[in-house]
Amino acid sequence: MLGITYGVNYIMEKFNLGIYGSHNSAIAISLGGKILEVIELERWVGVKNAAFFYVFPEENPIDILNEILDYFETKYGAKEYDYAMYNSWPPEHLDKFRSKNQVWVGHHVAHVSNVMYQSNAPEALNISFDGGSDSGHFNIYLTKKGRDPNMLYSSTQDVCVPYAALGHYIPEIKKEDNFWLGNLTYAGKIMGLSSYGNKNEKLLHLVKRLFDLCQTNEVDKAHEYWNILNDEKLETGQDGRDLAWAAQKNFELTFAKVALPYILEHQDKELQFSGGGSMNILNNSLYKAFVSPNSDDRGIALGCLLHLLKPMSTLNSAFLGSEPYDKPNLKKVHTVNEIANMLAQGKIIGLIQGRAEHGARALGNRSILCTPGEGMKDKLNANVKNREAFRPFAAVCREEDAKEYFNTYGLHKWMTHNVTVKVDNIPAVTHNDGTCRLQTVTKEDNAFLWELLGHHKILLNTSFNIQGKPILNTYKDAIWMKENTGIDEVITNTHIL
Repeated sequence: MLGITYGVNYIMEKFNLGIYGSHNSAIAISLGGKILEVIELERWVGVKNAAFFYVFPEENPIDILNEILDYFETKYGAKEYDYAMYNSWPPEHLDKFRSKNQVWVGHHVAHVSNVMYQSNAPEALNISFDGGSDSGHFNIYLTKKGRDPNMLYSSTQDVCVPYAALGHYIPEIKKEDNFWLGNLTYAGKIMGLSSYGNKNEKLLHLVKRLFDLCQTNEVDKAHEYWNILNDEKLETGQDGRDLAWAAQKNFELTFAKVALPYILEHQDKELQFSGGGSMNILNNSLYKAFVSPNSDDRGIALGCLLHLLKPMSTLNSAFLGSEPYDKPNLKKVHTVNEIANMLAQGKIIGLIQGRAEHGARALGNRSILCTPGEGMKDKLNANVKNREAFRPFAAVCREEDAKEYFNTYGLHKWMTHNVTVKVDNIPAVTHNDGTCRLQTVTKEDNAFLWELLGHHKILLNTSFNIQGKPILNTYKDAIWMKENTGIDEVITNTHIL
């Protein structure tokens, strides 16, 4: 297979790597221009948001790197690599990649490459915005497949760090004493709590000043600024919920101020969002922008590799993760009808099948499933997930059934957007503002889940883990969940474990 790399023909017949070393680290491998697999470090070591280096790194990063490269050698026969395309990796350890060539890829270029090659659009306007970067925080590009992204705009404006930092001052959200750790976990919680807040002009103005000041990815600076601005220490009760509302509103307003002129100028091109900011599904939904299933930092390794390969065919990376790392103890064969009956009885099912999802969302291969009726959200939270009650759960349905229940617009395969709910009998997946984060499924995407959805038109779908742990990737952990939480059965697509 031929690709165009750095202006010359490059024969991609050998193995290549994409590597990202900071928080949410991952390693991607390709052969002959085909992506074979992406390993997210957190699932390899069982530590949420795990890093090789820099941000709460693992103690033995090179040993773990060698474990993963040995795994690739055993599985694919990859003894050495032509190119290792990397980001956030110490120069003194570049020789550990077992590669002939090591090429650095910019943070935002990796983000953009990740998204552009997972879209069908040959050209696009791609907005890449993130809380930490080696090249600005808010970059805008014109993209054309097969070519390097063309930067139109770059800014130090940060919308992600101040947004997440405010979670440290909301009692319903704060769990971490260390605000650096909180910076990795608070954003999704603010998003969920924001719809419980009321319009509060004073907090809106205070948070705007914080966003205006945050022109750096230094998390401690965001907290320093807030503690100066928030002299009355407004943070408790409804004030906390109003603060979440103000954070979300300023995220959207600051984004629009920077991005909207470019969006209006390039309306003839598909709009794409990439980077950590694209995990804000409320903002995504305002623009109906294309977002990949791994558009945040966990997709940088894949983006680095795609920057080398520049494939002309569209990549679907949703299930490019690993098969389970151990062997199952199969109890008995099941039928889809049997599983549907269990769900109808109010049971909570853990599903582990095929290859893992690559990205933050469980999409039916490492999922916990239950019906979306009255009381199921509370049951799932109390007995399994232990999540805050204000955080919504996602729904999954067949693509062809979606319009019956939701106001959809065709961007829902990967839980990257919100929709409004049209019915009142699915409270477990309906947020208090009447919206739902939706996943739609086709038979080609996930045959077992699609068939199951023929019995239950809508199911609640959440990741197969407990709070604070990454999505699991072993049958052993799945059985532990059954034995130690309220999960009633653990299944594959064919067997009960």
